[in-house]
Amino acid sequence: MRDLLLILGVARRQWRWMAAGVLLGVVVIAANVSLMAVSGWFIASMAVAGVTATPFNYFFPAAAIRGLAVIRTVGRYGERLVTHEAALRILAELRVWLFARLEPLAPAGLERYAGGEVAGRLRADVDALESLYLRIVAPLATGATAIVLAVVVAAGWDRTTAVVLLLFLLLAGGALPLLARRLAAAPGRRSTELAGELRSLVTEGVQGAEELLLLGAVERQAARVDELSRRLVADQERLARLGGLTAAGGIACGGLAVAAVLATGGAAVTAGRLAGPELVMLLLFTAAAFEAAGGMPAALQLLPAARAAIRRLRDLAEASPPVPEPATPVPAPTTCGVAFRGVTGIHAPGLPEVPLADLEIAAGERLALTGPSGVGKSTYLEILLRFRDYRGSVIVGGIELRQLAADEMRRLVTVVPQRPHLFNGTIRENLLLANPAAGAAELGQALDDAGLAAWVAALPEGLDTPVGEGGRAVSGGEARRLALARALLKEAPLVLLDEPTEGLDAATERQVVARLAERCRGKTLLVITHRPACLALAGRVVRLPGRT
Repeated sequence: MRDLLLILGVARRQWRWMAAGVLLGVVVIAANVSLMAVSGWFIASMAVAGVTATPFNYFFPAAAIRGLAVIRTVGRYGERLVTHEAALRILAELRVWLFARLEPLAPAGLERYAGGEVAGRLRADVDALESLYLRIVAPLATGATAIVLAVVVAAGWDRTTAVVLLLFLLLAGGALPLLARRLAAAPGRRSTELAGELRSLVTEGVQGAEELLLLGAVERQAARVDELSRRLVADQERLARLGGLTAAGGIACGGLAVAAVLATGGAAVTAGRLAGPELVMLLLFTAAAFEAAGGMPAALQLLPAARAAIRRLRDLAEASPPVPEPATPVPAPTTCGVAFRGVTGIHAPGLPEVPLADLEIAAGERLALTGPSGVGKSTYLEILLRFRDYRGSVIVGGIELRQLAADEMRRLVTVVPQRPHLFNGTIRENLLLANPAAGAAELGQALDDAGLAAWVAALPEGLDTPVGEGGRAVSGGEARRLALARALLKEAPLVLLDEPTEGLDAATERQVVARLAERCRGKTLLVITHRPACLALAGRVVRLPGRT
């Protein structure tokens, strides 16, 4: 119940759509049940009137039947429209809610998850919750409401018939669904977990296809995928068989209920409490009323899988941020000298910690950091960006870094990371992320300083050229220079560059380094590089020793 309330609480702004979907579902069931009941009564009454030569006004029931048929048809369309709209709105709320909780976790808080696992939870698990309202909440709420209304209406004609109807509706809409839920709990939970593992395994296999081919491990990876697929299909088959059995049980309950109502109603007709046409009406009313209970077993059968998906999302959403915000943040400093003293970078549990060499950069100084891979050069940047927590002391502008709010610290920084990301938009949109108010002249200057002005000018769409998902429509060197141009658009006193000229040819690299030296004049600069040409950016070079 807590899991269900969590998701409904996230989507509480869509309660009108959710309530409207349930209301329309009740209206459709009521129209269908009434249509069957009125039709049965009408046909039986016409037969009695024909036999007894009794006058009968057939205009009103005929009009009611046509009206109910129209209401059922239009209501069914409206119910589908509204419930799907509600489901899609709930998914949109969930994605925003989950992304807002993922953002503070990156990157250190997500290190314990496999590459495809986070994407799988953000996409597939959220998508799986489409059934939470559409196939679980709405059918249960609609069915329960319709059952209550059906019993109340039946009691208005014959209380014994109403009690019989209630018993069989509770069996079909209560006992069977609860049994289905109990039997579906284990395979439903396993199927969700296996689907997540399978997505991660396939994603990792696709991303590492070249390495698998080189190492001759393709068949081993394929065997693991086959095994997970086999287990997933087995659980899905169990759920399908269970769904078929519960559906058959519901149909059986409906047939038995009609037989029981015929017996009790026949006695009522004999006793004079019911007329013959009214018994026919109650029989068809009973048969149609089981539409209310029809969706409840499947709804509760889907609930374990939905709860497993919610738990996977909660595991992400309720994770503690790796870098806590200060209880009382202090104002940002006016200068950006940096000092690392006795610092150790904190990684995710199970991963080794990274002790860092002491480092001091005066305000306005340019420092290049070199050394072999794996000694923690990029960890300096991650700590300064508040992506990773640390032990020891990091001073920025005379203030301990822990006392600065993360957003305030990031306003002081412009950065080109080792693996820059380009969003699936245009060149212009990617650049304006750094400075939404930048004009054409500023964009042109940043591109020129990054060595991209001629390239962009030669593009048919210029700045409006799409870069593709993750920058796939441009080369690696062009993507890195676009990230550099984006960083140059932001006026910040502290500039952090991690391999800013990686992938560039020598001539372009010299041009970019010269422009960077000019643009970074008067700013505090920390550049991490293995390339000798980049050392010209720095007034001082610090080489970190390798780990032993």
